[in-house]
Amino acid sequence: MATMRDVAILAGVSTATVSHVINGSKRISPETTERVLQAISKVNYRPNTLAKSLRLGQTHTIGVLVEDIRGLPVAAIVSGISETLAKGGYKTIFHDLHLLEKLYNQYEQIGIYRQRINEGLALLQSSNVDGIIYVAMHDRHLDYLFDPMDTPLVFAYSHGTESDTFVTYSNRDSAADMVRFLLGKGHERIAVIAGHPHSYPTGQRLLGIQMAMQQAGLTIPQEYIRYGNWEYDSGLEQTLELLKTDPLPTVIFAMNDLMAAGCMAALLSAGLRIPEDVAVVGFDNREIASYLQPPLTTIALPTPEIGTRAALHIIDMINNPSTHPVREIIHCSIIERESV
Repeated sequence: MATMRDVAILAGVSTATVSHVINGSKRISPETTERVLQAISKVNYRPNTLAKSLRLGQTHTIGVLVEDIRGLPVAAIVSGISETLAKGGYKTIFHDLHLLEKLYNQYEQIGIYRQRINEGLALLQSSNVDGIIYVAMHDRHLDYLFDPMDTPLVFAYSHGTESDTFVTYSNRDSAADMVRFLLGKGHERIAVIAGHPHSYPTGQRLLGIQMAMQQAGLTIPQEYIRYGNWEYDSGLEQTLELLKTDPLPTVIFAMNDLMAAGCMAALLSAGLRIPEDVAVVGFDNREIASYLQPPLTTIALPTPEIGTRAALHIIDMINNPSTHPVREIIHCSIIERESV
């Protein structure tokens, strides 16, 4: 590999002059500059930008640690991160923990993989990154998972403590917004197919649903609340249980689109019309939502924006080490389709 000294010898100048030409740090005559540039081209010299960055105390490289790129929100979040970092002149080092099959739908069991997570963090730190963004595939509190470290860290699509910087969305407020939307459509008998009972999003979304109902002077009967496991089959099974209630709900709020799809299949197989007999809404705005028959009304997650904001926060933490932690909760939006 050619060195700066090789360039200097060929051009007949000092290494300091070569450095000044490369970095533009001092005015050099056009003739000398041309000789240096020709020498650089001839020996195929590549400046060691990493060494330069280390001398300056920054590498302009951000590590992105993801639970699994195949997880529903992750790719869109990473896209927002990468685009924003590139605009800011930062490179990205990416590491995938490959936890999708390991966790399946038991996202709250992430603690089992604490060592794996910290090994991923250590790997990125060994690459001299200026900061790290951790991208989860399910919203939950993750602060207890990380060993102490000096490298700035931002959580994306998850929560930390008051001393952490994180960017996520509001489960509670989004669910409450959907209930208000349904009440505005004349629905008062609202049933719910929730996720795992101990899941953080389940608890927060159920809290938002009940809050909006109470504000309207209404309650949800206990038999109208069913718990699934975030998968299609549980949506189908829990809908069959809801069909045994009397009176039937006028709308079923499934806490994700996969369970909503199962719910719709159960309703249609029972000879019920959607939305004339029972309406259905979901959460996530997966691609499947627009292809269902009828297309599904659901809640869109602000995933690219979460990535963008996480990237901006890590850049700010790097450039302003004394900056205070930021806890950013981004609002979701309702996508109205024909299932209501």
